[in-house]
Amino acid sequence: MFYKKSLLTAFHGWRMRRLLLSCWLLLIPLWAFALPLQTAILSPSEEEVGTALIYIDYVELLDPSKRKIGKIAYVMREGFFEMLLVKEDEEKSITGRATNRRLYNEAGDLVALYDWTSFWVYVYSTNGKQLGKAKCIAFRGICAAGVAGYLSGLLGPPSF
Repeated sequence: MFYKKSLLTAFHGWRMRRLLLSCWLLLIPLWAFALPLQTAILSPSEEEVGTALIYIDYVELLDPSKRKIGKIAYVMREGFFEMLLVKEDEEKSITGRATNRRLYNEAGDLVALYDWTSFWVYVYSTNGKQLGKAKCIAFRGICAAGVAGYLSGLLGPPSF
């Protein structure tokens, strides 16, 4: 009898803790859980030249006036997933693709190289000149490819 009672008490205690945790989580504002993560895109001289909004499987790229100019996303194409850079225009035209820490234009020419550390993403031109950097603390691969797409000029002006 004692065993059965303590088991029931433990079960009800577990349910009560779960209920309290659920109520506590409802009190936390939704923006605390929400994506996107926002990061500034910096030029080689450390000035902010754009913004990246980072989601799990794509990155939206914004110019300094916070106008969306493009995005990079994972897309299944010809049976394989690849990262495609898309310009935000009427046609939603594909302007490039990223693979193996390299960014190519739609013609297949190498445009930029990118790499990342634990916190920072670095973008370089094909001759080794640094184009800029950004702080990406999550989803670094697609974040780095998006920052490279922005800084390389495939979406518009910023190539340094």
